[in-house]
Amino acid sequence: MADRPRYTHTQLSQFFNRIGLPEGQRVFSVAALADSEKLEYLTVLVKHALVRIPFENLTQHYSWHRTVNVRLQHLFRKIVLPAAEGDIGGRTGEEDEGKPARGGYCMENNSLMHTVLLSLGFTVFMAGARVYKNGRYGGFSHCVNIAIIKGERYMLDIGFGANGPTSPLRLVPGAERQHVKDAPARVRLIRGPIPQQVYQGCQVWIYQHCIDPTVTGTRTEQEWMPLYCFVDFEFLLEDIHGMNLSPWRSPTSFFTYRVMLARFTTDLEVNTNANIEGRNGEGEREGGGPGQASEKAVSEGNIDGVLLLFHDTLKWRRGGETRLEIRFENEDQRVEALRRYFGIVLDKEDREAIRGTAGEIK
Repeated sequence: MADRPRYTHTQLSQFFNRIGLPEGQRVFSVAALADSEKLEYLTVLVKHALVRIPFENLTQHYSWHRTVNVRLQHLFRKIVLPAAEGDIGGRTGEEDEGKPARGGYCMENNSLMHTVLLSLGFTVFMAGARVYKNGRYGGFSHCVNIAIIKGERYMLDIGFGANGPTSPLRLVPGAERQHVKDAPARVRLIRGPIPQQVYQGCQVWIYQHCIDPTVTGTRTEQEWMPLYCFVDFEFLLEDIHGMNLSPWRSPTSFFTYRVMLARFTTDLEVNTNANIEGRNGEGEREGGGPGQASEKAVSEGNIDGVLLLFHDTLKWRRGGETRLEIRFENEDQRVEALRRYFGIVLDKEDREAIRGTAGEIK
């Protein structure tokens, strides 16, 4: 425990600013909180992080170095600090000056959250996960956090994107929870082996998603689909550094050839009237999407949707329905969407880095 990094009081304040946590809700140590208050505070932190910190893989496409660095002080500089705040655990290169804060993928966002929770006094550890794809589980290429409150374990994940859990999930087999407000989709955890294991006596936790578990859904919609499985013992920072090579460098990872972003939205976010020029779908008549979440929208609202950008398409799913769909015809339109919906501004050098690659919109 002694060598595990922590963030300072100043850095925690900057993190709270980043996720839009109101001053009156900020607690810098959970030691004096009752167990129920700890869980409530943990749930608030997860909601704010999911709405304010995008899940994204832009470093692999819009940077000249394409290096995904999961060291904790770098993650703080990248995700939390605007460049203007300088050197308080901050940026040191002039090339970063003026850039707003960013997001990251699983190893980045969950590593940052892990250190924040440790710094606040939570009992928490990171665990490795295997993502389910094309009918089978891959190797360890994802990670989650597991917090322990009054002897109960809770899984939280702010780095899986649109289908990830939107609140801490207690490690209880079969307990279902609504994914987002006003949508039929449910999520749950089950406990058991995965088919690829030679020895079926080894059990893991499996995170599942169901589009519509009611009798009115189609057969496909009623099916509980595994998204990933995870273990419930601690992975070290060294394990995270090793696992990071898979989403970062693997030729079979879609992260390496497609741009992807997601952030959750709340029921207090409203459509704007401005649309990005492009090929718009049915959502065009409802406005141009929610823009960026205000402090009030994230602190007082409930998660009811997700903004998802995948390659040349932006969708806003809300209450289980598509409210907006825009197809980008060129790079300028996608770059403008990054600014408008995710608060990410790319400088000229980063914008040029994608030219000629598989991720470019041509």
